[in-house]
Amino acid sequence: MAALALIVSAGGAQAQQQLPTVPELLTAELKASLACEAAGDPAVTHEQCRLHDRLSGRLAQAGYCYGRKGQAEGKKDWHACQPDSIYEDDIEAVQR
Repeated sequence: MAALALIVSAGGAQAQQQLPTVPELLTAELKASLACEAAGDPAVTHEQCRLHDRLSGRLAQAGYCYGRKGQAEGKKDWHACQPDSIYEDDIEAVQR
């Protein structure tokens, strides 16, 4: 019985997936953003835009913000949130 428990726990450890790092999320978000903005197959574009939105949410959960208050659109980038960062409160947005 103890051997079975050991095998099951070892299998469970292997089944756990490593979460992506912030640099990996940033790279994936950039690729999805570019694909979302590209003209092409509407179905592919739609899926890339959905992926971009999900990745943006994951970056926000990791404490990253896109742009700073008063910053020109072309200058905005992802960064660890600071007091002057633009932070979208999803809960507030839903309640509007």
